[in-house]
Amino acid sequence: MATKNIMICFDGTCNHPKDAKQERKWFGHGEIEDNGITNVLKLHVLFGGNLDNTAFLAADKSKGQLTQHSFYYSGVGTYGNKLQKIFNAGFSPEKLDVSRIIKNAKKDLIKHYQDGDSLYIFGFSRGAAIARRFACLIDEYISTNDDTPIKFLGVFDTVASIGVPNLDDNDKPISDVVFEDNCISPKIEKALHLLALDEKRTAFLPTLMQKEDKVTEIWFPGAHADVGGGFWYDGLSDIALDFMINWIRSNQQEVNLLTVNDIDFSNLIASDGSYAIDDEDVTILPNHKGKTHSQDRWWPIEKATLSTRSVRVETGDKSLPLLHNSVIHRFKDVDGYRPKALKGINHKVYEVAGEFRGLNGHRKL
Repeated sequence: MATKNIMICFDGTCNHPKDAKQERKWFGHGEIEDNGITNVLKLHVLFGGNLDNTAFLAADKSKGQLTQHSFYYSGVGTYGNKLQKIFNAGFSPEKLDVSRIIKNAKKDLIKHYQDGDSLYIFGFSRGAAIARRFACLIDEYISTNDDTPIKFLGVFDTVASIGVPNLDDNDKPISDVVFEDNCISPKIEKALHLLALDEKRTAFLPTLMQKEDKVTEIWFPGAHADVGGGFWYDGLSDIALDFMINWIRSNQQEVNLLTVNDIDFSNLIASDGSYAIDDEDVTILPNHKGKTHSQDRWWPIEKATLSTRSVRVETGDKSLPLLHNSVIHRFKDVDGYRPKALKGINHKVYEVAGEFRGLNGHRKL
């Protein structure tokens, strides 16, 4: 029988709690920057986590919920001096930030894990790749009699490029992933992967999961951070976050998810007072008509660095790609929203009630 929940949260490239601070452009005289915290950090807070990974939630036996301790690790490109951060964010060499993040998580897990604990692992972008890699290494870190100690893996738009980005569509993203064969660890009981339909950056091609009964992959409207979060205008990414939370509530009843009113925000202030996470940062307001943060670039650069994503399942899978119904609502309600990624693609829709239906009726691309 499980004794406690351990939540391990890996954030995306350059993502850090300080993103909660709203600054003005042009040396403080321009518009407020469209910055915000990611869905991974929001989940960490909703799991009862704080900024130094010391807080935990007591068990609530009346609800069948265990003691819960959440650990958060800021993303690749947030460690070291300014030059080191730029280098790591651009190239993610495995021996630098990636290694540091995994070592920190390993140290915390070894210190706090007891046989019988339930593990829940989350990640966004390269943090999602690290989450999947970390899960594959779990046997090296802990000793357990549980065949599936990782009860749930929840990741947003895995980008597994490590090292110099490979922009060749013919062998991306196979050539530079941080795990093999796109298979998830056999130590994982269930996995949910939420993907960005409208991301165009070639260096941000998603690394899918091999289809198994325990794996669910769903495509959402918007670009990379419109699924994983990281902007103040987060109506689209709140759709994905809301879906992840409801999935956990429905399938992982032993997990304790706080409401905004339950959060102790005094634990979410930087030690030097330079930034703080408040209720607005974790208030969830899904909006399928929300602002999208897709990329537009000067034509020669666009040709070399941007490309429509391939909406698909992993090579060899026979099932159709699965779209969240917010794609259809945006298609109907937002003028000009006609995702090129869906052109000529057969797919299914995930309805709110969990039902599936074909898309041929709505598609006129």
